Amino acid sequence: MSHYFIGIQVKPELAKQLSEWQINLKKQLPYKRWTSRPDFHITLVFLGDMDGNLTYALQSKLPFAEAYSVFDIKRSELGTFGNQQQPRVLWMGIENNPVLNQLQRKVVQICESIGYNREKRAYTPHITIAKKWADQDKFLTKRIWNDVLENMPDLDNKFKVDAFHLYKVHPASNPKYEIVQSFPLTESNE
Repeated sequence: MSHYFIGIQVKPELAKQLSEWQINLKKQLPYKRWTSRPDFHITLVFLGDMDGNLTYALQSKLPFAEAYSVFDIKRSELGTFGNQQQPRVLWMGIENNPVLNQLQRKVVQICESIGYNREKRAYTPHITIAKKWADQDKFLTKRIWNDVLENMPDLDNKFKVDAFHLYKVHPASNPKYEIVQSFPLTESNE
């Protein structure tokens, strides 16, 4: 079986900016895995292993996306998950957005209806920049962190969400994530 998740693809302009920024970050932060440009996304739900029947059942329920209008989201602060001195994930946060939160809850509800258990942790929308701290002898000090924040490039602050996608994970490939099906939101007529 293959792993799947549902997410929002980061727009190409921001993905390019993040990818270029990673070049400088790699000089300061020893991560094993750096997200490739086409793989930047915001996860709505990680599904894990899914067989063909469940994939089909899920795909038949996700076109509800048409009930949502295209909306903007904004990036927020840079953050980490895990041990502060050797964080396992470096990420760019997404500003709190009621429409994004509502969309994520609806996707979770649909996933639960076909047998997936809800994630126990609170939803923290983010774009993963890097994962898996590589050097056990190196630590993320306040000086290094402040330097990273001070030298952050001018990144696009917001982008439109016009669809979400069902992704299949290919761990040994680069890019790692394949869009299996897209679910477009409705363009507003304003």
